[in-house]
Amino acid sequence: MKKVILGIHGLGNKPDAMLLHDWWLSAINEGLERIGKPRQQIPFKMVYWADISNTQPLDPAITDPEDEYFLREPYTKLRFAPPSGKYRRVHAQVLRFIEEHLDKLFMKKTLAEKFPGASAKIMERYFSELNTYFNHECITPQNQDCSNKAAIQTRLRDVLREYAGYDILLLAHSMGSIIALDVLWDSSLKQIINTFVTLGSPLGMPPIVARNFKAQKALLPDLIKPQAPECVAAHWYNISDRRDTIALDHTLRDDYGSNQNGVKAIDLMVKNDYAFKGEPNPHKSFGYLRARETAGIIDAFLAG
Repeated sequence: MKKVILGIHGLGNKPDAMLLHDWWLSAINEGLERIGKPRQQIPFKMVYWADISNTQPLDPAITDPEDEYFLREPYTKLRFAPPSGKYRRVHAQVLRFIEEHLDKLFMKKTLAEKFPGASAKIMERYFSELNTYFNHECITPQNQDCSNKAAIQTRLRDVLREYAGYDILLLAHSMGSIIALDVLWDSSLKQIINTFVTLGSPLGMPPIVARNFKAQKALLPDLIKPQAPECVAAHWYNISDRRDTIALDHTLRDDYGSNQNGVKAIDLMVKNDYAFKGEPNPHKSFGYLRARETAGIIDAFLAG
């Protein structure tokens, strides 16, 4: 069976679709080189949706940092390991405490939200594009009225259908993991996903867990917690860096149950080494894509 790697990007405006595709592919190649498994040809397709929420892409030719379309974090190949950026033990303990108590603080035993109003405010302020995804209208070149959420999901659904009959590995970064989970739970989708990889995912955040549980329970009333999509046949890997504040709850295995195939999230902690001009960003997709752990998963998939 032919294999293909599909990637769906996350939050924020992006460079144009072709450039982002090439940068993701370069980061994947870099990771494979890092583990001694370089490949001449990698079957990769980008699911691009930044143009649905933005009128024009970021432009690497713009040099003015004040320009709305200035590109602050381009892909650059890692030439030397950046400083470790280790946070102090107290900081680590605080983050671990927050992660362990998020669910208790914000969710009832029924997995309903305790403070939906507060969650909405947090989403609006700190995760504005998630708020846009759930609630706003999209921007299209044809000026057609459409739901932002529906338009973004259609992009992924169309690409999945384009590769019907293929063995699929789906890489979903940040908000892309929320979009992917929504689409993979669509009962009209018949594709089988061999391997699902979430990178820097906010799927463990209480408002997201509660929302997913409510949607899934409407389809399967006997559920006691949200679970992995039924269409994922072999693996779900959840990859995050402890410093990544978007993936504040780094463990999805305790939030999402296994599907009927026995597939459940496997949480892997990695070092996201992305940095540009000395400024690290442990949430950046390029750093996750070239991590050794991600490369190992990709190599195993391509090797069959």
